[in-house]
Amino acid sequence: MNSLVVLDACTIINLARIDEDYFIEDKIKALMNVYAVEMVINELKDRYVPSVKTLKRQLHYVPYWGGLKKWENKEVEDKAKEVKVFLDYQKKDNGELYSTALSILLSRLESEKVLFYTDDFPAKNDFRPYFEFQQMGYIGDTVDLLVFLYWLSPKGQFSKDELEKYLTSLRGEYILKVKELQEMIDHYALMQPATKKGYKRKYELEGLSADLTGSRDLIDTINRCIKFFEDDKSVICNDIKKMLKGFTNCPLIVKKIDRTLQSIYNYGIYKL
Repeated sequence: MNSLVVLDACTIINLARIDEDYFIEDKIKALMNVYAVEMVINELKDRYVPSVKTLKRQLHYVPYWGGLKKWENKEVEDKAKEVKVFLDYQKKDNGELYSTALSILLSRLESEKVLFYTDDFPAKNDFRPYFEFQQMGYIGDTVDLLVFLYWLSPKGQFSKDELEKYLTSLRGEYILKVKELQEMIDHYALMQPATKKGYKRKYELEGLSADLTGSRDLIDTINRCIKFFEDDKSVICNDIKKMLKGFTNCPLIVKKIDRTLQSIYNYGIYKL
């Protein structure tokens, strides 16, 4: 039987953006039964932007990427309330919560473990205890999904080079976000006044910008950026702070991709 998979919006977006030739989607359709809850599909409609390489994809198509089957919110609402009680979950209802509720329902209906993939790292930490307690499956991210799909594919249908290509493309999606942040900081540096204080701040901004794509640890640099801008009330700085809020996952997944690529190079992934 094909693997039972629940996908979150961020994972579907990442997969659709790197899968310009439909290669990954075709593999998923052949090897997995994929589901998503209505709340996730609505998030996709609001958030998906095609990459330059995937402009041929229509926006109305992406919510059903991978041939996924939709569950209505009302079908999982009661179970979502139980999940919130178990975890003492205080956040607003979201796609990850409803996907967790969908996962346990599917696991019980099909008597199988469910694989839930999300690139929201805080959400992974929030909901992992429920997955473990209920023994309902596994919660992973797009990196895990690509590796799983690689060894699950029949011999000759998904090569190591192809796996490395898609992991590298996924990394590129996140690095583009870093470059966008870097450009905003560079622009802000140029706006500093020609005063002693302005020159000092310009120097500090240029240092942060350089560290974003330099050899320094990316997580450390993002944290320093957050601290640097926290008391600045200017309009452009507010835009920078909004962008930084979305960087919770970026350094973590970039580091995971780098570790995975290095491990593939050093050890390989066992595949029959």
